[in-house]
Amino acid sequence: MNDQYRISGDTPPAPAPMGHYQLLTVALWIGLLAGAVLNTGLQMAGLHLVAIPFGALGAACGIALIVRAVVGRRGR
Repeated sequence: MNDQYRISGDTPPAPAPMGHYQLLTVALWIGLLAGAVLNTGLQMAGLHLVAIPFGALGAACGIALIVRAVVGRRGR
């Protein structure tokens, strides 16, 4: 019979910390979104030359995310 008032030493496992793969994925998504937003905003403000690096950042992050998805799919 189970004793509902007994304190057991079994504690649930702690959640695993984010690994480097997950951290890099989050960083790439943030770079993609920030690059797109800043590029669009600066283009609308008329600062075309300032917007170019942010567009390149967004494009590079987007390409890296696509490459990671294709390589990850191939490994499954």
